[in-house]
Amino acid sequence: MQEILLILFGLIGLWLGTELVIKGAVNIAEYYKLSQVFVGLAILSIGTDLPEIVIAINASLHNAIGNIDTSGIIIGNAIGSSFNQISIVLGSVGILGYLTLKRRHLYEDGVMLLGSVLLVTLLGIDGIITRVDGIVLIIVYLIYYFRLLHQERIGKKIKKKFSKDIRKDFLFLIVGIVIIIFTSELVVDNSINFADNFGIKQSFVGIVIIGLGTSLPELALALNALRKKASGLSVGNLIGSNIFDMLIPVGMGATISELQIEKSLILFDLPFLFLLSFIVLFFFYKKKGLQKNEAVILIGIFMIYATLKIVGV
Repeated sequence: MQEILLILFGLIGLWLGTELVIKGAVNIAEYYKLSQVFVGLAILSIGTDLPEIVIAINASLHNAIGNIDTSGIIIGNAIGSSFNQISIVLGSVGILGYLTLKRRHLYEDGVMLLGSVLLVTLLGIDGIITRVDGIVLIIVYLIYYFRLLHQERIGKKIKKKFSKDIRKDFLFLIVGIVIIIFTSELVVDNSINFADNFGIKQSFVGIVIIGLGTSLPELALALNALRKKASGLSVGNLIGSNIFDMLIPVGMGATISELQIEKSLILFDLPFLFLLSFIVLFFFYKKKGLQKNEAVILIGIFMIYATLKIVGV
């Protein structure tokens, strides 16, 4: 019971820290007049995924230094967070408002979304994601990220003179990162203890508990973006976060310490995530926007998946 309370406390801390990071990042982006979709794909996707990064690094250090296998938490968190973001988060926001995605982003970023899931699956098909595999994942994301920067012509926009008014925004970034680092230790340590004490697979804890918890920043951001009629910010963040989750936390974790990947994740969870990602892109393609009935379908898919994980699939 104590472990659950500490995990919840840690997740609240991760949410609070991420909120500060997002607030600072959005204000800085608006100051430099960056586009909504770019901010979502390239800035907020990293900001909202800081919990996943720090948890992956922290868990990998436990793996490397303490000789404790934490692979299930790292990979499970990446899959769980990705699944939650484009099912329950996207579905919930889609019920409350109308979400659209330009065809250019649908094709380019959609292909990257599907490719990131497929790449992790192929690299882990032998049961292990090696350090070389981890480096490959990171390089693939960096290529994608620099393409985003080039398309936004970021070099010209950031030449704007630094203002004293955004100093507080950089302070939000720093304080938020410190909070995330501290509370991630609580989440990782107590997740390991919880899994060990109750004989539960680490991947289950990562997918169902941590994955859902670390998706709270995306949910908060998506609802705020919808309220401000900035749907591009919301959809861009969710797609960007999924691409990031698959490539960077797993890649960084494997680079620090090789990850063992359970067969069930290769045969069930990753294919299920790929199928869900395809369904989401199809919904956006079919009518150039996510309809309310389609949003309900996404939430239904999440409920089916969560039920299957609880019964032990």
